[in-house]
Amino acid sequence: MKAAVLRAFDRPLAIEDIALADPRDREVLVRIMATGVCASDLSTIRGKTASELPLVPGHEASGIVERVGAGVSRLKRGDRVVLSWAPNCGHCFYCQESHPTLCETYGGAAMSGGLWDRTSRLGPAAAPLKHYSCVSSFAELAVVPETGCIPIADDVPFAVAALVGCAVTTGFGAVTNDAAVRPGDCIAVVGVGGVGINAIAAARLAGAEIICAIDVNPAKREVALAHGATHFVNAADADCREQVRQLGHGRGADGTIECTGRPAAMSMAYDITRPAGTVVIVGIAPVGTQFAIPAIGFPGSKKRIVGSIYGGGVPERDIGRILSLYRQGRLDLDRQIGRRIALAEVNKALAELEAGVLARTIIAFD
Repeated sequence: MKAAVLRAFDRPLAIEDIALADPRDREVLVRIMATGVCASDLSTIRGKTASELPLVPGHEASGIVERVGAGVSRLKRGDRVVLSWAPNCGHCFYCQESHPTLCETYGGAAMSGGLWDRTSRLGPAAAPLKHYSCVSSFAELAVVPETGCIPIADDVPFAVAALVGCAVTTGFGAVTNDAAVRPGDCIAVVGVGGVGINAIAAARLAGAEIICAIDVNPAKREVALAHGATHFVNAADADCREQVRQLGHGRGADGTIECTGRPAAMSMAYDITRPAGTVVIVGIAPVGTQFAIPAIGFPGSKKRIVGSIYGGGVPERDIGRILSLYRQGRLDLDRQIGRRIALAEVNKALAELEAGVLARTIIAFD
């Protein structure tokens, strides 16, 4: 199959013909139909996450089941699926504690660049390539764990399904699961990208009264308002923090969702959240970085700082709920889709993402 391969950090991906082994026990072979070009892929390519190389990036995807391995009971050839980049085993400590996105089996697999048995199905046996988050969707085909495949209805477009595989669920769940937004709340969203716009949309559906989008790029204003923001504040404004506090009745936001991964933005998210409010950190910072909060005021602030991964819930459940809202016409995901490109254009798409493209670029294989 053809795949985009990362062999050195901060270098263009190489489009190569690589081998793909058959699915093993409880694994599924999926033909990729659509995959989004996501900031997490870009962070890995730039070396910010210290992944092992060589690897095939890509994790936000949808496709069709081509073949199933031994022990697979939930899926069959021809099923249309969203791929979850955080499949879970269902029986480890965190799965039993209702935190499947922290699954220990998945964590070990992802860290090793393999699948459940920590071995790879990509490339020659003598020199295998690493899997990325048990998906590696910048390729025509993918072998993934069975629990990483979530069936979807026939009327859900593959491009929309791909977005729900990462950006939509991550932003939506950060609001509904981790921030627990209530009707009438004032919510701030820092970073109007693929995740941020879905946090905005979720806050609107949850009944937030004030939804303040914050970004350094003024071109994001119209995007934010189109997805449900009531206000836009430029993060470069000297009085940015005060603007948000005033929108929150002089107290600040009831909840703030940070989506950039920049330490300065994380500190700002803390500052603009009212006492006893919730700060949800979604953005992934480079390895080795930290963010600061004022220690002397923290106990008395009663603020909650919550780390959010993949929306903080149960991906299979949340993806089903999101797609139900989409099919009812209550959640417009089509407008989030920008250019559709071939795999050969992936490096150009990554450059556009880094420059601040306003919509999600989809690599389409159909």
